[in-house]
Amino acid sequence: MNQTLELTPAEKEMIALKREQAALAAKHDATVKAIQLEKDIKTKQDYILATKKKDQEQVDATRKYLLDFDGTQYSMDIRTWKETVQVMGDYIDKDNGFNRHIEWSEEFERQSASISHKYGQQIKVEEQIVYSSKWSSRGTSKGYKMYISGVGIEWKQQGQALSKVKSVMEKITAAIDKLDNARKREENKKNALQTTVDRFKAEYPDAEVTTDYGYETSYDSSGRRSYSSFSSGERYNLVRTKFVNGAQIAYKVYPDGSLSRVSFNLPGSKDEDTFRNNLSQMNFKND
Repeated sequence: MNQTLELTPAEKEMIALKREQAALAAKHDATVKAIQLEKDIKTKQDYILATKKKDQEQVDATRKYLLDFDGTQYSMDIRTWKETVQVMGDYIDKDNGFNRHIEWSEEFERQSASISHKYGQQIKVEEQIVYSSKWSSRGTSKGYKMYISGVGIEWKQQGQALSKVKSVMEKITAAIDKLDNARKREENKKNALQTTVDRFKAEYPDAEVTTDYGYETSYDSSGRRSYSSFSSGERYNLVRTKFVNGAQIAYKVYPDGSLSRVSFNLPGSKDEDTFRNNLSQMNFKND
C-alpha cells in the first residue's frame, strides 16, 4: 500500500525560501558580472580613445617637422592598420569544463606617420620618454623627437633622438655622400682592373693574365696583426701574369690605375733561397 509523503507547511516555506535565495544569488552574480563587464568595456573604450589621440599627436608632430624639410628630397608617409580590442568572459561547461569566450569586441583604425628621403632613409617621429633611473617605471616625456634609419645610417646614429631638422638632413646627406663615394670607388676599382688586364694581354699576348683579390692587413692597438678582422678588411684587386717561360708576377691594382707589385716568382723557385739565387744569376747589363 503506497503512502504519499506530505510536507509540512514549515518545510514548504523552507523550500520556497531556499529557492528564493538561489534566485537572488543568481541575480546578484549576474548583476556583479554585468557591472564588471561594463567596467571592462569602459576600460577598453578609454584605451581606444587614448591610443587614437596618441596616434594623432604623432602624425601632427611628424607633419610639423616636415614643414622644415626640403620638399624636393623628403615626403611624409602615413601607414594605417586595424586593431581589435576584446573583453573575454569565462564560464563552466558541464561537458568541456572551463571555457573562455568573447563578451565584447571592437575594431578601430590606427595610424602612424614617418618622413622618407627619396634615397630610402627613414625618419621616425616618436615621443622621447626619459626615466630617472633604471628602476623607475614612470618616465618623463621630452616631446616628440626624430630618429633616423636606413641605408648608410650607422647603428649608433639610429638611437639618437634629434630635435633639429638641420641636424637630421646633415646626417642623411653625409650618409648619402659616403655611399656615393664608396660606389664611385668601386666603379674606379672595376675600371682600373679591366684596363690593367687589357693592357697586359695586349703587351704579353702569349702570357696568361688572370684576376684575383686580397684584403688589407689590419692591426690592433698594440701594433700586432689582427687576424680576426683580416677577412673583413678592405678588399683590393690583383692581376696575376704567368709568362710562357714560367715566370709569374702579381700586382695590386689601385682605384686610380696605379700598380704595386706583391709577388714575383721565377721558374723553379720553390723557396726564398732559390728565388734569391735565381735573381743573382740574372744578367741585367745591356750588351
